[in-house]
Amino acid sequence: MFKFEKIFLDIIFKYKDKLFLLVISILGLFIRYQGIHFISWDMKTFLIPWYNVIDAKGGLHALGTQVGDYNILYQTFVALITYLHRNCVVMYKILSILFDYILAVSAGLLCMRLTKKNNSFIFSSIYSIVLFLPTVILNSSYWGQSDSIYTTFVILTLLFLFEEKYLLSFIMLGLGFSFKFQTIFIVPFIICYYVYKKRFSIMYFLASVGIFWLSGLPAYLNGRNLLAPFKIYANQTGTYKQMSISAPSFWILIGNDYKLLHLTAIILTVALCGIALYLIMSGKINLENATSYMAAAAWFTWTCPLFLPAMHERYTYLLDILLVILTFMDNKYLKYAAISILISIITNCASLFGTWHFAIQWCIIACVLAWVHFTYTLLNDNKNSNQEEIATEQS
Repeated sequence: MFKFEKIFLDIIFKYKDKLFLLVISILGLFIRYQGIHFISWDMKTFLIPWYNVIDAKGGLHALGTQVGDYNILYQTFVALITYLHRNCVVMYKILSILFDYILAVSAGLLCMRLTKKNNSFIFSSIYSIVLFLPTVILNSSYWGQSDSIYTTFVILTLLFLFEEKYLLSFIMLGLGFSFKFQTIFIVPFIICYYVYKKRFSIMYFLASVGIFWLSGLPAYLNGRNLLAPFKIYANQTGTYKQMSISAPSFWILIGNDYKLLHLTAIILTVALCGIALYLIMSGKINLENATSYMAAAAWFTWTCPLFLPAMHERYTYLLDILLVILTFMDNKYLKYAAISILISIITNCASLFGTWHFAIQWCIIACVLAWVHFTYTLLNDNKNSNQEEIATEQS
């Protein structure tokens, strides 16, 4: 080996972590560029017309009226990009792609905090996996959707909540709501954590409400009603009259009679979350444990889209990210992550490209069985943990 080769290899080994992140980040951009000009049905039918209306009404001046069904903060970003006079398809996607990277960083930081390992390998692994998850790539660079944005704020909510930085946590929660109502999927877990910890006031939820309300400030300045952000989400709840919209929903196995079944679905979901709360209060689930903390958060974000009515295929986006993090905390959760991500890919591609690989019913059966087994694993882990604690105390 020549001397210059040894010097070169020594430099690579010395800076391998930074070089890996640099290369994987660049490759992440290249793979996203492949879909940057793809126009999905949602982009053609909704996002482009909304952009055109906001542009025609004068950018920020358009915030005086509701355009589309996104909340005001996202509409503000759309209004701002109209001033750049660029291809709106690309601009929509650039915003989502930017948050792909922020999400990957946030997921890596959360995993390091929960595992208590300031380990560059863990961070780099989580970062690269999240960045290259097929559903993450498809969502931003092909679909032009904004799920990476609200998911980033949910991940930061969980990070600060575990670190007992409660105000920051609820500010992040409010920002999540400012972008998408699907942030609601994590709220049952936060309520359970509030009851379990008894260390922070329920008044912190007002911080989330306040941040959410403040996100509408550009619209208020243009004459909008002060309750506009709340009304947008209230209207969204009545938009879709189907039990499932291409989602891996339990109700596909039962029927699609929304009028007959939607209240049943809501009551069932509330009941399941209530049972989980009772188990947490009874000490059957120990949220002090970092793995149980993350597993419980994943359980709630799995239960809500699985059993609630009118769910879209993209609503398992947050779940997939949480299961990836959970797998690095305990590799027995790998099977759940693999099943969830595979089903997400199938359902997402069906909506995005119109391709079905096999009957959706089989996906739902696999999803329900995986959820049941995940529930068993969560409860069994805590049972074993409690038994170990009792044995330790007796000894």
